[in-house]
Amino acid sequence: MRTTREESRLRWLTRRLPWRARSPADLAKRRVQASLLVLLLLLAAALAAGVLSAFSLYRSAENRYVQIVFPLRAAVRDLSLGMLEEENGLRGYVITGDRRSLAPYFAGREAVEADLAQIARLTRGRPQLASRLDELRTEIRPLHGYYDRLITFVADGPAGRRAARADVLANEPLFARFNRTARQMQSDIDALLETTRASQRATFRRSVATLVVAGFLGLAIATTLLVSVPGRLRELYLAEEQARQRAESGANAARALGYVSDAVVLVDDEERIRSWNAAAERHFGVGLGHALGRHAVDVIPEYERLVRAAGEAVRVEVDGEERWFSATASVFEGGHVLTARDVTEAQSLEQARTDFVATASHELRTPLTSIYGAAQTLLGRSDLPEPRRLELLRIIEQESTQLARIVEQLLLSARLTRGTLVDDAAPCDVRALCERVLAAAEARKPAHTTLALVAPDHVPPLLCDEGLLRQVLGNLVDNALKYSPNGGRVELRLADAPDRLRIEVQDEGLGIPHSEQTRIFERFYRLDADMTRGVGGSGLGLHIARELVLRMGGTIGVESTPGEGSTFTVTLPRLANA
Repeated sequence: MRTTREESRLRWLTRRLPWRARSPADLAKRRVQASLLVLLLLLAAALAAGVLSAFSLYRSAENRYVQIVFPLRAAVRDLSLGMLEEENGLRGYVITGDRRSLAPYFAGREAVEADLAQIARLTRGRPQLASRLDELRTEIRPLHGYYDRLITFVADGPAGRRAARADVLANEPLFARFNRTARQMQSDIDALLETTRASQRATFRRSVATLVVAGFLGLAIATTLLVSVPGRLRELYLAEEQARQRAESGANAARALGYVSDAVVLVDDEERIRSWNAAAERHFGVGLGHALGRHAVDVIPEYERLVRAAGEAVRVEVDGEERWFSATASVFEGGHVLTARDVTEAQSLEQARTDFVATASHELRTPLTSIYGAAQTLLGRSDLPEPRRLELLRIIEQESTQLARIVEQLLLSARLTRGTLVDDAAPCDVRALCERVLAAAEARKPAHTTLALVAPDHVPPLLCDEGLLRQVLGNLVDNALKYSPNGGRVELRLADAPDRLRIEVQDEGLGIPHSEQTRIFERFYRLDADMTRGVGGSGLGLHIARELVLRMGGTIGVESTPGEGSTFTVTLPRLANA
């Protein structure tokens, strides 16, 4: 019993709580109830206004027809009176012969013209009445001609007056016909009035009936909504709140996916894409709008290979560019999720390392083999002629120098990568340095190759690290000699300016395709063997040259035409002069 009283008191307190203490669903319900109540009142007001408007339109139409029909009746009546006045005035003139007796005749004639004009204006747009007006005019015209003839007879003298008196009654049939037509026009006006009023009353009744039916239907619908919608809305609001929470959780998950660096693709059982995060857009070059709803293989042709890869790198072509992805697939009821990571850089680095190991092995094996063969020959034969012995020693010296250069490039590349290279700047005689570089290259240049220095007689010293600049120029000259297998001229040119020094190395060798000119400075990158006729190399020379020039604050570039040669240009700033 006590529990029942407490529950009743709790319900009473709940009903008495202010709106702000209730749930959002209750508040939404109350707001909808208030809105529907206002709608109900507005519908009732609209119904009343519609009925009043119909009455007002009915009265205004009544007044409009009264303003037309009554003047029209009066005009027809006045027309008959005007014709009668003409006839009376004419008869007085025929009897008396006094011209002043025609005053009523002329006044009546003017009134007839005015009445005809007014009737024409009032019957405009009403074909039946307009036709009747034409009949009146047709019958008035011979009457006026008859009246004018009698006036002429009387004016001619006594004989004319006698003829006029004898003919004065000849107009009776004409006048009777006019009166008959005038009465018919009055009947037409009355019929028009009755027809118009009947149509007006029918239209009014239909309008009022339509308004009443529509109004009551609207009121019934509003009442139904007022009773049923708030409760249903509260249920929907609660369901929406739960859906909102679920959607917010999903949105947070989607937002998190937007910051994931791996491509995440959700695919349903029909192999159609249902989710496509921002990383997938970046990695595969396909926007969200073009991916959703389409088959996965239509968006990613290598999709099935990625699903089967199980973590192995798969080659994928994206916008004509080769990319590598490592993917994993997670299956669930209704589809699966593919996660793909772009491992292009790692794959490229691994490939570069593999190529470098192979290249370095080849590059080191060649001088080592020559050194080993020459040493074995010297050790195995003590009776070698002196020229042959000296030749073998020169081979050992040259190949040792080449081996030292390769090792030096490897060590220098490692120091550049680690950032441990020290730049020891000092005034440098660049012209003398170029001469030493060309002199060192004379010993290893191919046959039919000419080395030349083109420079002013005096070049002011440049503040730089002479050892690093020698490495740059040596790499460029060696590169020019290497890619000039048919010989030709290799020029080392200097062009001095107040603020910079430009150094150019030009050859007449194989040249570089335009598509490759931006990549030749990459680490371990080498041109295709088919382009270079099998010319080898470690892929480090131009990379080291670029890095050293950048450390000295300069720039390096290349201009080349396949089959005609290449020109490498190094520009160094003159920050200070010695």
